[in-house]
Amino acid sequence: MEVLNRRVNVGSGKPWSSRCHTAIKGVAAAETETKSETQTTPLCRRDRDPNIDPKRLKRILASRQYSQKYRIKQLQYIMQLETEVKALQAEVAINSPRIEYSSCQNLLLRAENNSMKQKLSAFSSEIMFKEAHYEELKKERDLLKQFLEVYQQQQQLPKMLKPWES
Repeated sequence: MEVLNRRVNVGSGKPWSSRCHTAIKGVAAAETETKSETQTTPLCRRDRDPNIDPKRLKRILASRQYSQKYRIKQLQYIMQLETEVKALQAEVAINSPRIEYSSCQNLLLRAENNSMKQKLSAFSSEIMFKEAHYEELKKERDLLKQFLEVYQQQQQLPKMLKPWES
């Protein structure tokens, strides 16, 4: 019965999973011992009492077996959770560099985008300035054309008057 009452030593230097494996093996061994003990000998001193009710003895044994199965299920569940934790830690170890790389790429692309926006703004303002300058030059050209026409008309007017004068 000592095997059934064995507890997992929390303070030992072993990792939890190896303690679980050890405990499960111990509980499984205890389970086989319990089955053999229940068939051959009573489990404890008070069970040796010949006056004990057989139903009560049966209930005690069933309760112990249930507790033992429950402890085994708990340890298996803990091992399953530890396996999941290890898998998730491996996934984090794989994805952390990817995320870091993507973050750096994102930062570089944002910087490039800002640079392009500044260039676009500079080109846009330059185009607006050149369009305004072009419009001014067009107006000046039109004005010079008008002056030229007026000048040419003034030059032709004396020639027109000269043939009549003679």
